[in-house]
Amino acid sequence: MRHLFIFVAALLCLSSCKNEKSGKVVVCVPVYGQSLALGEDAELITDIENLSEKYDGRILSEGLGNKFGYYEDQGVKQWAKRFISYKNRRFENSAYSLAETLAAHLGKDTLICTFAGGRGGTAISNLIKGSQPYQRFINNIRLSYEKATERGWKFHVPAICWMQGESDMFDYTRVYYKKLLRQFAIDLNSDVKAITHQKADVKIICYQTCCLSICWNYNPTDFDCYEASIAQSQMELVRDDSLFVAGTPVYPFHFIKERLHLDGRSQCIVGRINAQVALDIIRTGNSSRGLYPIEAHTDERNVTINFNKPIQIDTINVAKAINYGFSVISPEGKDILSSIELSDSTATLFCTQPANGCSLRYGVNGTKGKTGKTSGPRGNIKSASTTSPEWCFIFSSLQ
Repeated sequence: MRHLFIFVAALLCLSSCKNEKSGKVVVCVPVYGQSLALGEDAELITDIENLSEKYDGRILSEGLGNKFGYYEDQGVKQWAKRFISYKNRRFENSAYSLAETLAAHLGKDTLICTFAGGRGGTAISNLIKGSQPYQRFINNIRLSYEKATERGWKFHVPAICWMQGESDMFDYTRVYYKKLLRQFAIDLNSDVKAITHQKADVKIICYQTCCLSICWNYNPTDFDCYEASIAQSQMELVRDDSLFVAGTPVYPFHFIKERLHLDGRSQCIVGRINAQVALDIIRTGNSSRGLYPIEAHTDERNVTINFNKPIQIDTINVAKAINYGFSVISPEGKDILSSIELSDSTATLFCTQPANGCSLRYGVNGTKGKTGKTSGPRGNIKSASTTSPEWCFIFSSLQ
């Protein structure tokens, strides 16, 4: 009888091992950037203690663990936050709602690996390849891959979510930031593919910063408007570069004290939007989400801007901005726009004087020192879709 029991137990063990290895796929979609990527200051909404258990162990963190939370990699900051009564690893993060959305839409044999990487208050030059945060991020992907391989599971990184740019508004030209972010995407693809051996590109789901008005010298009618260059770079990469896909601009959301950091509910919204983009990538290899301008034509005092999809005005979810967020700035620093009209995927801007040589803008406005949907740099243009409307990306030039 004892031998029979041992035999049955061995069969059950073999069956369990076989089931663990049968058809499991780990989809890894982490978040990377500075404080917004880490969820800094956002009140915790997700029950992170039971997040993995809630989805039958299908949601996993770095190294395929089940511990979620704050990801600051600087020991001094960790100690300081504990000292002032913050619990370490306890902020809301877009990675959680992203993972929950993916888990709800993908099969039971698909596991979701997500975590946040980067460093708060850090310029892009200290987040790209060669930096400590970048290497830690890559190491976490490698560790997750190794753990999946040990269990006989497939492992794939279809995309990562980029949330960074605030620290660079004071320092870099549009071309320099764009060049560095493009190189980050190239290096990330090379390093991840060397780990996972996947052929498909790792897409960069790119958000867009909107914190222009917290910059010291911000002036929305300045012809050069240096502060808008980072948002412009992000829009151009999403529009023109095949490695980048649109996440969402963040001006339609709530910021804590209308300053730098998204609140917890807004982090959740960003995560759900990024998850929908990631699902498109997983299913088709790409995503057509995002609303942005394609081209503009000037005819005397009229300017016609063509967008990539039909548009509409929304002054309910975002406070009404002057001319719904559009402006036409002359070289003398004067906004010459008087009114606008929308038709399908076209916006026509009517000006008080000829617009040749002027700067065409959207979302470059707002109250100095304020950020977000009520008083910050913003616009009221979104896609005409009734099921999944997308807010227009900020732009300061149409080249």
